[in-house]
Amino acid sequence: MSLTAQQAFKKLPQKLQNFFTRYPPAPFKKYASTPTSTTADDANPFLPNIHPVTNKTHNPIYSMRRQSDLYKLAYKFGVSDLLPTLNNGKMFFQEKYDNKKPLRGVVNPKGHIWERTLEARKAAIQEAVSKADDILVEHRGMKYNRRLERRKTEQKTWV
Repeated sequence: MSLTAQQAFKKLPQKLQNFFTRYPPAPFKKYASTPTSTTADDANPFLPNIHPVTNKTHNPIYSMRRQSDLYKLAYKFGVSDLLPTLNNGKMFFQEKYDNKKPLRGVVNPKGHIWERTLEARKAAIQEAVSKADDILVEHRGMKYNRRLERRKTEQKTWV
């Protein structure tokens, strides 16, 4: 048993019924996506429109808060695509998170300085340990070199 358009309209909340009565949904009337004249037939109630005589901008008929409330209510009842385009392209619900750019720190985290320099420090330590004997011989002289050679020959093999 499918609902007719009239029955479906009656099931909508009063706030949406009043809005769609005053501003017919998208299939019946096309609304402008940019500000137009306040007297134009396609004037969008969610956008600021310009008065043709004074050339002054009139505020939107529905404030941002009321737009948001209407959109959320229409989304809940599955008729959000029938509303005119919202001011400043605001997005709600899953659409908001699908189009969101990831944060720079999440994609490429900077890390702590000790994490960033760890590999270089380990390489420098490894190189210094491998050259330690040469540096000591250079500063202490040949006597130390003979002592190192003697230690190598007298290494304890039973341990």
